[in-house]
Amino acid sequence: MASVEEYVRRHSLGRLLTPELVSALRLVHHAPGDLILRADDPVRDLLFFVEGRAKCYTMLENGQVAIAAFYKPFDVLGDLELFSLKRYTHTVEAITPTVCLDLPVAMLMKQAERNGRLFMYICGRLGTKLATRVAVSSVNLRYPVENRLATFLLAAIDGTGQVIGTDDLGEIADFLGASYRQLGRVVRSFRDRGIIGRERGKIRVLDRRKLAPLARDISF
Repeated sequence: MASVEEYVRRHSLGRLLTPELVSALRLVHHAPGDLILRADDPVRDLLFFVEGRAKCYTMLENGQVAIAAFYKPFDVLGDLELFSLKRYTHTVEAITPTVCLDLPVAMLMKQAERNGRLFMYICGRLGTKLATRVAVSSVNLRYPVENRLATFLLAAIDGTGQVIGTDDLGEIADFLGASYRQLGRVVRSFRDRGIIGRERGKIRVLDRRKLAPLARDISF
């Protein structure tokens, strides 16, 4: 099991954080299904996501879940709320066993003047996240569901072709801006063409060569 120091070296956090902040990092493990962040909870920590996979979503008034993003290392969680909000705006749930390095926001703000590199990095990440969401919205508006699903699958699979993120077609449909019926037709088409298969209820990509030409150049 890796230590805080090993994760700091692996992700070069020593270049972003002062020694005082490095010493304040807390190693937190989450099991699949655990809530890493919960919407409406007070903003207490900035989280460095260093291992595993997670999904970010909002619970709508009608009880449905709207997925906003998927996370994999390395990423920062809680950055959106850091500067201007007092409560987390989204829920982040672990999909696989995950590891985060939690940094108390109160301590970070006390040393803000000494951590310019970290704040510059956070601003860059926020810009990247915004650009990605705009691009995703554009793809969802401009391309057929077949292209959207292909792009999603290539971004969401592991080395074996197994989808890591969600197998719930309703969640995927919401994320892609499609109806459940539209997505179902494309899934059946992909299965009939040997592109994907189902194993124990899980989606697995069987032929990336057929899938890749359908995808668009964007990372979810």
